[in-house]
Amino acid sequence: MFFQKKYQTSFENHHGDSINPDFAKWVVDFISSFSNTFWILVFTAGFLIILISFVFILILSRKK
Repeated sequence: MFFQKKYQTSFENHHGDSINPDFAKWVVDFISSFSNTFWILVFTAGFLIILISFVFILILSRKK
């Protein structure tokens, strides 16, 4: 005799409401439809914007 455990996963947002599984699947499919090169370019551009902003803030804070 074997016992099988059945798990039901439920994702909840910070308000305690369940996430719509159809919407979650749509988001995953939408994100995965873009190529890896696109996502590398997006994250590289974001990193460069943050780095340039940080350096710019440091330069402006030194000038008095």
